[in-house]
Amino acid sequence: MNVVVHGKVSELGRRVIERELRPDRFSVRFIEPETPGRAAALVAAEVLVVDHAPMTDADFAMMPRLRLVQRLGRGPFDISGEIAAAHARGIPFAHNRSGFAVRATAEHTVMVMLALPRRLAETAGYVRDGGWTSGNPYDAATDELAGSTVGLVGMGRIAAEVARRLRPFEVTVRYWSRHRLPAEREHELGVRYLPLPELVAGSDLVSLHVRANSAAEFRFGAELFDRMRPGAYFVNTSRGALVDQDALGRALREGRLAGAALDVSDPEPPPAGSPLRTLPNLVLTPHVAGRTRQVAEAYYRCACANLARLAGGEALHDLIPPLPVQEGLC
Repeated sequence: MNVVVHGKVSELGRRVIERELRPDRFSVRFIEPETPGRAAALVAAEVLVVDHAPMTDADFAMMPRLRLVQRLGRGPFDISGEIAAAHARGIPFAHNRSGFAVRATAEHTVMVMLALPRRLAETAGYVRDGGWTSGNPYDAATDELAGSTVGLVGMGRIAAEVARRLRPFEVTVRYWSRHRLPAEREHELGVRYLPLPELVAGSDLVSLHVRANSAAEFRFGAELFDRMRPGAYFVNTSRGALVDQDALGRALREGRLAGAALDVSDPEPPPAGSPLRTLPNLVLTPHVAGRTRQVAEAYYRCACANLARLAGGEALHDLIPPLPVQEGLC
């Protein structure tokens, strides 16, 4: 079976694919958007494995032998067009949606929640630049997370895991979501619901966890940033398009916010001249919150398991509707 893996695949990903897909059953080719001979590889593909790379309707039009699209990660872009293009041609579309990245993303979120008030990036940079004196500018100039109020905007699986991980840190956790949790679930997580304006205004740290594909569905803009407490912090490990980055930049430059941490931006990566790259009170990471070694291995292993099901005539897992969905961890 001809398998084309499209995207910037890590060395770990290559090792897992080469280990899991037996060469007597699968012929595997790795390509990227700029790979010479990409079109010829797509024409021959029976299975397309996509890792954080966009695909177009024109791409699908040149793949007459395609039997399955297996997507590993969506990246910063909307994949609904890919799903529609595949389904229009009767091609099953599977996407790893089993929550492998939930724990990793929650860990990353709590990590930056701790790092921001302690000004970790700034103090580490100060030492790298040669500073370390008894009268350094960071003496008695950082804060503890304990005693803070953390506001979670959105309450899906990642936000719930963040709430669980915050319990030992002696913080008060409030949340807003389009759909309020049942009272027993709120009690289990140790959270209390507030309307969004009240949540934002009353939090020392606001963390974005909204499930949305575009700013048309949700937007954390200037009005909400203006409501935040002076000296508060902002975290986004969700989607870059959900935040008005200009408004965030102004709030950081003017000192209305003490700091922010972004693992996502719009576009990705930020342009070379973007202020996001230079603000000293902004921790910017390259969309890696949910991309640990453990997560990547699980994604690739389960994708390979689906390919083995296809080759063996078995029911596929994690199919995107309108085809029947059969969820599975592997």
